Amino acid sequence: MARTSPNDLTVNSLSGTELFRAAREHFSKLSDSRDPSRIEIPIEDFFMSALAIFSLKIPSLLQFEEEMRKQRSFSNLKKLFYVSKVPSDTRMREVIDEYQNNVFRPVFRAIFERAQRAKVLKGFELWDNTYGLAVDGTGYFSSDSVHCENCLEKKQRGGNERTFHHQMLAGALVHPDQRCVIPVCPEAIQQQDGNTKNDCEQNAMKRFLLGYREDHPKLKTVLLTDALHATLPCLELLTKLDIDFVLSVKPGSHEKLFSGVDTRETNGTVHHFEEEETIGDKVKKKVTRHYRFTNGIFLNHQSTKHLVNFLEYWETTQWIQKGKVKEERVHFSWVTNYSLYESSCRQIVRAGRTRWKIENETFNTLKNQGYEFEHNFGHGYKNLSSNFAHLMLLAFLIDQLQELRCRVFQAALRVFSTVEVGCG
Repeated sequence: MARTSPNDLTVNSLSGTELFRAAREHFSKLSDSRDPSRIEIPIEDFFMSALAIFSLKIPSLLQFEEEMRKQRSFSNLKKLFYVSKVPSDTRMREVIDEYQNNVFRPVFRAIFERAQRAKVLKGFELWDNTYGLAVDGTGYFSSDSVHCENCLEKKQRGGNERTFHHQMLAGALVHPDQRCVIPVCPEAIQQQDGNTKNDCEQNAMKRFLLGYREDHPKLKTVLLTDALHATLPCLELLTKLDIDFVLSVKPGSHEKLFSGVDTRETNGTVHHFEEEETIGDKVKKKVTRHYRFTNGIFLNHQSTKHLVNFLEYWETTQWIQKGKVKEERVHFSWVTNYSLYESSCRQIVRAGRTRWKIENETFNTLKNQGYEFEHNFGHGYKNLSSNFAHLMLLAFLIDQLQELRCRVFQAALRVFSTVEVGCG
């Protein structure tokens, strides 16, 4: 009998069958309020069937049910997703609707821990065993009529018309050199018990960070997010949770910060340096990078407790096309708790710009690459819409880990990509 190497064990632990087995194990532990004498389908089959729909990119629950009537399809479902009996689409919605979002946290944590043990996170290290956590909010449902008790509600000005919608705050470990991302457990932006006002992204961020640190208490992390969260309350929470940060800031939302930097400019305490590079083979492009930074400045004048370090970055790219000079410019600015020097500025810029992977490689993939993130698979009366969104993100996490380490998945992906290119 051939021996199995440690590397094979590492790869196998992130195969689809093993990851789905881990998910099923946790779903099987859920409490079940149904009458035991009338239970025909175990609770884990409801969640694993829904997870299968999003993993297999099936566009509707009804189509999934029809497909599973085929013996071969059901046999494959049983082997890969460990489903013993497929529930009807109506019954699936009814059962999953009853569960709170927090039932998914142990599943995300268990699968993430598998990735850690398989050394996947080594490829995501930014510096000094530290990992970048990109976080952003996105919407995935909106309707003028369909709604549930957890929907956010927006009233139109000057009228009685209302719009109901769902949003989610999602986060993932990202790296500039990695196409894949590693999602963590998201946080629903939805009505909270006892509150009459809409939930908001800032409140969801507090819950998200507390949950993240509880799930990953020892993981050295740097938060990468937008200007909405560059606030004193957020900085205080990050300090408490021992999470570093590189947060975008803008002149419009952080006027006092930028005016403070300008004041320092006149005092000679703001530092500048510039670099030039020529890139490209056929078309030579000249890239000019300009950095402006200062350490130990107030985020605003409301509190003198929290000093931040400020970094501003301009990048200009020039090239000749058809005898004309073409030019592109980008501009970014951040605050961070890392001390800034010429050497560290380059690292901070690289990390800060990686924040866009939560939008490009995560939300864009979920919405446009078969997961149907914005499609209404069933709204329910309580938690169904949000639970389906969690399951889509769980399916995406499993796909990402397979793409990183599962040889069978990687081979299938290469074949699929070749077929798609050929068909194009």
